[in-house]
Amino acid sequence: MSTLASEYVGRGVSSTAVARLLHIPRCTLYRTPVQSHSGKGRRYSEITLRRTGDDAFVYLSNGRVVDEMEELLSREFVCYGYKKVTKHLQREGFVINRKKVRRLMAWNGLLNHSYNRRSPVRRVVESKVIVSAPNQVWEIDIKYVWIAGEGRNAYFLCFIDCFTREAVKHYLGLHCNGGDVRETMFHAFHDRGIGEIGGMRMRSDNGTQLVCNMVESFLSMMNIPHERIHPATPKEDAHIESFNSILEREVIRRFEFESFDEAKSTIDRFVDFYNNERLHTAIGYMTPREMHEKWMEEDQKA
Repeated sequence: MSTLASEYVGRGVSSTAVARLLHIPRCTLYRTPVQSHSGKGRRYSEITLRRTGDDAFVYLSNGRVVDEMEELLSREFVCYGYKKVTKHLQREGFVINRKKVRRLMAWNGLLNHSYNRRSPVRRVVESKVIVSAPNQVWEIDIKYVWIAGEGRNAYFLCFIDCFTREAVKHYLGLHCNGGDVRETMFHAFHDRGIGEIGGMRMRSDNGTQLVCNMVESFLSMMNIPHERIHPATPKEDAHIESFNSILEREVIRRFEFESFDEAKSTIDRFVDFYNNERLHTAIGYMTPREMHEKWMEEDQKA
């Protein structure tokens, strides 16, 4: 067998492919024993063929194949095992079987990769929020708002400061995904001042939009711990639940919205009223804005 054929076979290319490429009988490839990785059998393949045209192929290292796998598994909704990864690679022109795919995924820690990317859930430790100043704990939640004139729901997202009870930032839209939550968070942090949120914790329920990778990564980048309440335990985020009940009682049940724009205008006015005029029993019959200003005055005196 020629030196070239020996090199290809030694690197793991199948004998059939080598014989076809070099136009030699396949039987000649078995006359020289192939060195194995463990003394028995053929050595594991180090390269992989990829089809680039009807009769054109390129040889790629296994590292390039692993890069392709990692890129696939990094996509937002891809939760593939080795069988589906194999089918994907084959659709992309790779000449590869699922045994090799499984082996490469196992060696590189990619089996069940998409299920293990998240950090363990951080559950609340103290059932009741204990705060002594603004921007120590914020609570966040999403509530439906019915648009009767359009026959559909809008999504209301709001952040509540647990000390002042202030609605720090809110969003109303016809959709609410992880990107909307992250963008609203960004503006809330910007408006509050990055220095003011340095020691803050974010608390939420387990809603999909609130615990997705996009939101978790953003909070991690901002060094803000995200604690999630235990399932079916609304008392653990009681401040935002209380705000939502006020919104339900004083706005959503009283108004029948003909359009999204009408709902947005009404809710924007209510949030402004809630922060600046509405007296809040839990903070001594002050408004949330007055509570915040009072704390700032006392903090400056101290």
